Amino acid sequence: MLMELMQLFDSVGIAGTLSSDAHTTAHADGVLDAEVDDMRVRFAVEVQSRAPYPGETRRLEPQRDRLATVGVPLLVAPLITESTGRALTEAQWSWADTHGNADVRARGIRISRRIPSRSVRKQRRGLPTGSGSWSIIRSLISEGVVEGETKFAERAGVSQPRVSQVLSALLAAELVERQGRSRWAADRPALLDALLRDYAGARGFTSWFYSLDPPQQTCDRIVAAAESLRADAVISGDVAADRLVPWRVPTHSTVYAGDHRLAAHLEMIPAQGPDDANVELIVPADTSVLRIRHDGDPTLAHPTQVILDLQRLGGTDRHEAAEGIREWLLAR
Repeated sequence: MLMELMQLFDSVGIAGTLSSDAHTTAHADGVLDAEVDDMRVRFAVEVQSRAPYPGETRRLEPQRDRLATVGVPLLVAPLITESTGRALTEAQWSWADTHGNADVRARGIRISRRIPSRSVRKQRRGLPTGSGSWSIIRSLISEGVVEGETKFAERAGVSQPRVSQVLSALLAAELVERQGRSRWAADRPALLDALLRDYAGARGFTSWFYSLDPPQQTCDRIVAAAESLRADAVISGDVAADRLVPWRVPTHSTVYAGDHRLAAHLEMIPAQGPDDANVELIVPADTSVLRIRHDGDPTLAHPTQVILDLQRLGGTDRHEAAEGIREWLLAR
């Protein structure tokens, strides 16, 4: 990626050289000395294997501050979307990607461009939506391989023709590879990143409450109440994250349920909205949230939903936990 960065600077008439100074490169993935109009600027480069999501920029503050002791912090990644680019700029990063998109700001230097290249449009092709799509995609992220569409459809709770339709769309987006008549292999990291990028949320209806009990206990009590009503319920957010990859003491309860009547059976204080609440009960419009669960504990939402909820709830600790769950999920 450093060579693409050099080509970017060269394309706008800025001379640049990569430094081999052992002291400075110890604090950065690379050091680029640029010169324009007899003015010299040093960039301290952070190379990322994937671009951060917009909500993850806060967790990069320690890296940015460390790099600033060497030069102007400059983040480089394979593809940085418009929303991520804006977030990085607001967080005082200069940035560039391997497609030639960039926003580089330093004394005497200003590079700002977005290239609508064919390759970018190809990578930004949206995921298939509609009936059963998210169930299929979540299952595929977990399993990685489809060995027979009929059996996979049964596990995902959808029809075999719908599986074929979604797999064909994912093949066109280069997120799966066909390896035989009935075998498909997913690019699990790319498919997960696409889900996190394109998923519009579970939507539905949300009730907010305040509870003095620990979130772990609160979630378990809500699930038990749902069982008494023969309603589906799964735990997500802080509590699910702590049970999947322990990170810190949960402070918030997130539960998805399949019956709106459940709210009336909870002995908790109703809240006016999310700012006054530490418990959220969601009846989702997207039923894949309830259908596709963590395969090791059916009381927990699928890890993809846990990541999404951590990012939605926000906070540096939650974004770090989301990254930990992402790594854990892909390592399985």
